[in-house]
Amino acid sequence: MRQTAMRQRHSVKQERAERQTQKRQRKAQQQAASESAQTRAVEELDMGRREYVPSLSVVFRLLALMRVCGALLAPLQDCDEVYNYWEPLHFVQFGTGKQTWEYAPQYALRSYAYLRVHDAAIRAMHFVFGFAGKAQAFYALRVGLALASALSEAVLVRRVAAHVGARAANCTALALFGMAGLFHAAPALLPSSFAMCLCTLGAAAAMAPPAADLRRHLRQRAAPATAAFVLAAVGGWPYAGVAAVPFVAEELLVQGVGNNGGWWRARRLAALALVGGGTAGAAAGAMAAVDAWHYGRPVAAAWNQVAYNVLGQHGGSAALYGTEPWHFYVRNGLLNANAVLVLALAALPLWAAHAAVLRAAARSAGPAARPAARRLERAHVLLLFRIAPFPVALAAFSLHPHKEERFLSIVYPHMCFSAAAALGLVGALRTRFSTRFRFNSSRRLDVAVLAVAACVGMLRMAALVHYHAAPVRAFAELRAHAETTQTEAARLLPLGPSLKMLAGARTQAAEPAAERTLCMGGAWHRFPSAYWLPRGFRLQFVRELGADAGQLPGDFEPVRASGSVRASTAAPRADFNARNAWEPGHAVELGRCDYVVEIEYGERRTELGGMEIRDSAISEISETSDAVWRRVGACHPVLDSARSGVLLRTLYVPPGAARLVSWATGQQQAWARMCVYRRDNIR
Repeated sequence: MRQTAMRQRHSVKQERAERQTQKRQRKAQQQAASESAQTRAVEELDMGRREYVPSLSVVFRLLALMRVCGALLAPLQDCDEVYNYWEPLHFVQFGTGKQTWEYAPQYALRSYAYLRVHDAAIRAMHFVFGFAGKAQAFYALRVGLALASALSEAVLVRRVAAHVGARAANCTALALFGMAGLFHAAPALLPSSFAMCLCTLGAAAAMAPPAADLRRHLRQRAAPATAAFVLAAVGGWPYAGVAAVPFVAEELLVQGVGNNGGWWRARRLAALALVGGGTAGAAAGAMAAVDAWHYGRPVAAAWNQVAYNVLGQHGGSAALYGTEPWHFYVRNGLLNANAVLVLALAALPLWAAHAAVLRAAARSAGPAARPAARRLERAHVLLLFRIAPFPVALAAFSLHPHKEERFLSIVYPHMCFSAAAALGLVGALRTRFSTRFRFNSSRRLDVAVLAVAACVGMLRMAALVHYHAAPVRAFAELRAHAETTQTEAARLLPLGPSLKMLAGARTQAAEPAAERTLCMGGAWHRFPSAYWLPRGFRLQFVRELGADAGQLPGDFEPVRASGSVRASTAAPRADFNARNAWEPGHAVELGRCDYVVEIEYGERRTELGGMEIRDSAISEISETSDAVWRRVGACHPVLDSARSGVLLRTLYVPPGAARLVSWATGQQQAWARMCVYRRDNIR
């Protein structure tokens, strides 16, 4: 009996030992699986550091292809770009142009230094190429701005590849390539586009993780990023500083790997203040000197702009020029970025979800998995500061009642990186919860999503070109008509010396004494700038034809009358106000017009080029004048957005497919036409 009991106790001990052994084996297997998942998650968050990434040259050329297409084909989206920048630039170069109230000396909200930088760029290109027409100078500057944007975006892609991961870089490049918002924002002569390029360079520098050694940290990250962000805010657009908030927060909160030494925050803050203050002082000093010369007194244009829009100086406010609901930028972003915006908005929630997963995994990780867990946690914290600029800017601009599409363009490249990060986080979460997840399947999914977004973006680009190119075509028709009587059209523009002068080329004489008045009414906001006007033509507005939208631009006093650019820019002006109130002196009677460019909205429908055009006999122009108006050349179709369906005005739809969409959805695609008329004789 005693032996039987001993054998039973021994058997129980063996079974207990076997169960403990099995338990230890299961725990070891779970730990190994956890370590494997941690490793795969690190690879997913790094987004494939072993993937191929094109070189800086290849990325630049691919992006430059799309940006140059935008410079040559995209219409000017914003009348502020025309009247606040192209027109003053034309005045600086050729002595005539429209003037807005922001350039009146008593207000001085705009900086002539910004114009002088672009004036120097045009003159440098003229020295090499020798422009014979103003449209050549117009397109040369747009192409230059587009190439600058492409270069800054290519630098961002390569820095993402170096410090975040190859797959993140490739996804960012694909999102940048197919984004419709950048198609028209990159070549724009706007301070927000100028600031966008600098903020992109700042973001590229900030991709490097903080370093423990202060000198290395300044050289690789802090100094170039700080200089770029400060130049964007001081030399470009004051509100661009919002994109630098996450960078500054990271500088003050995140230590470098290794021994940071004592007082590392104070030393970094002092370095930021030194670099930022020096850059801001140099830029602001140069701008103040240029502006003081033009305005005839010391001014700080950037501060005047902030004081008017935010603090209500001169009794004004940005809200005088329109307000939009809080979701304006989301709706507009869906138009300009479609799926890229959705992914960018999802980046923060996905980051938070992955952070919770990482915290849970870190608590259960064994000793062997802890280094990978710490590495992943640090990478995840750094990722937060890199995806934060877009949501921070979106929230800040959404809170302001006055909203415009161009405001958010400063973080368009950040949006593309946030979308790439969101795809990487989705892959990391799938890796964490699926042991059968395959890396290549995630890569194919990323490419598929962004390829679809790029295709939709290209349809949007085609819609901008096809539906809204009428102003440039109409003014090209006018220029072709006028140049038949101008014998000096082949001579070089008076923009300084050119290499072509060595071959005997001559410069155009001053503007002809006989001037022509070209008038616009309700389509005044579609004017493509004086660079498209023939020599001797001046733009005026006619209230009878619908030009009654608040305070219209006035005119700079021509240099031929004042004697110099400074005499015109510094002259006191009493015909401007800061309340967007109507100024009667900024419009003329129809009888003073020699030419009229207008959009015709009639009720009868006819076929023109396979598209539905809403036609009228000759528009209301003849009905409001005693003169006979004859059409110059052909009219050009332009989409009537107010009467067209959402789908048919948002994306390009070929004429045949448009009829099918109209039949299936009940939406219509309504067209008007832009025509040029010449006054023939008096009845």
